[in-house]
Amino acid sequence: MTKFVTLLSAVALLVLVTPTKPVPPVSVWHVDSRHSDARISADGSTDFGKTKMNYTIGFTRINGTVKLDTTDSANSAFDFRMYPGGTMAPPIDEEGKTKNEWLANHANTTLICFHSKGAERSSDGRWKTTGTLIVTRVDRNVELNPNEGYSGPVYGPPMIHRIPHEATFVFDVPPSTTSHDRDGGFMVSGRTGVTREDFPQLVKAVIATYWPPVVKDKNCDMPVGVGEGYSGAVCTGTFLEAPPLPEAPHAANAEDLPGPPGFNSLTGERVDIFVRLRLTPGGPSGD
Repeated sequence: MTKFVTLLSAVALLVLVTPTKPVPPVSVWHVDSRHSDARISADGSTDFGKTKMNYTIGFTRINGTVKLDTTDSANSAFDFRMYPGGTMAPPIDEEGKTKNEWLANHANTTLICFHSKGAERSSDGRWKTTGTLIVTRVDRNVELNPNEGYSGPVYGPPMIHRIPHEATFVFDVPPSTTSHDRDGGFMVSGRTGVTREDFPQLVKAVIATYWPPVVKDKNCDMPVGVGEGYSGAVCTGTFLEAPPLPEAPHAANAEDLPGPPGFNSLTGERVDIFVRLRLTPGGPSGD
């Protein structure tokens, strides 16, 4: 009996002196590009300038990483890229180099990057981070020479424009007690605003870029039985596209004719970027 009590005491002492693995206060999170997006909007007017309104220019995909330090927010970091939704990954890198061969003949493309180190946490739980917002724009001249041997447009060499500017994002980050998804992921949102006076190159680039629709949470299932009526996989997802502009008035007997020009006007004195990031675990950071 004495031996049993001694053994039990030794086990209890071992439990007391063996440290448990703490939850790392610093974690790196990956931005899930399939479930993340950004909305770009700008100011304008409708009804021939009588009514002010905000226009959604388009939606983008996002990828990148986020480091959150819950004990020292100054050690946190936000690093992500916004790009047209026609591809799952950015078609160009930050220096303007084409990453996909089939894009070598595209007339233009745009990439917007944000890099920050450090953040400030407010009493309401928001994280404010200031860093570098970089717009990279690749343009090509297009030659069209229709003739009997015409095989399509001919694109000139790329002209790369890369312009950095300071910007501040404010993020709504849920507290650590918030329940995450089954895979440990969770959503954060943030926004920034840029004026034409401060960063005209960004305003010009986002307005001139075609932003194709973004399909979030895309999931395709093949039908079990394939017969004569087979029409392909059945896909679901969230379709994000800029809404149409207000329709100009037109005569009742001219339904197919456009209304008078100038009904809508995109001023572009200010561009707002609103991001929604789904973060998935990337492991603890030793930085």
